[in-house]
Amino acid sequence: MYEILKDFAGPGATVAAAVTAAIITWLFGLRQSKIAQQQADTALDQLRYNLFEKRYAIYDSAKELIKLLIGEGMKQDFTAFKVIPHYVILEEARFFFSDDIYGWLRTLRDECQKFLEARADSFVEGGTEPKEFWGQAGRLVSLLNEMPSRFQTELVVRHNHRIPYRHAISYDAACARGSALR
Repeated sequence: MYEILKDFAGPGATVAAAVTAAIITWLFGLRQSKIAQQQADTALDQLRYNLFEKRYAIYDSAKELIKLLIGEGMKQDFTAFKVIPHYVILEEARFFFSDDIYGWLRTLRDECQKFLEARADSFVEGGTEPKEFWGQAGRLVSLLNEMPSRFQTELVVRHNHRIPYRHAISYDAACARGSALR
């Protein structure tokens, strides 16, 4: 019996070492797979966050444009050149938003342009009635008030693709709760 065990000790040790190496390799493979999945999730989260940042910059610029026109548009020294940077940012929306939101932003731009035209006409003698100017200002205020609900689904940060959509939170909702996403 001892002779038989002695004869198979070498091959038995080799098989045991091979099985141990296979198990260790399998465990390392599992760990690397988890790390790769975590890196993919992190990259996806970063992509989503970057998209959110770009979208929010456009949203914020649209709000600031309306506030600029309403707040400073009545002043004599206001120049229409102040709106150009906002127009440029609004034009970038085609790359970051759905066609619906992009169309709405184009409408906003058109309404801002009408406001500027009514403003210019109101300073010319015999020009537009102030009533038209104030009516256009009222339309801009309505658009400003509409913005949070209009952009609600577009300005959502989902931190992980495994989190269901209903658990995602919009930037405005996060600010209302007092937590900062920035």
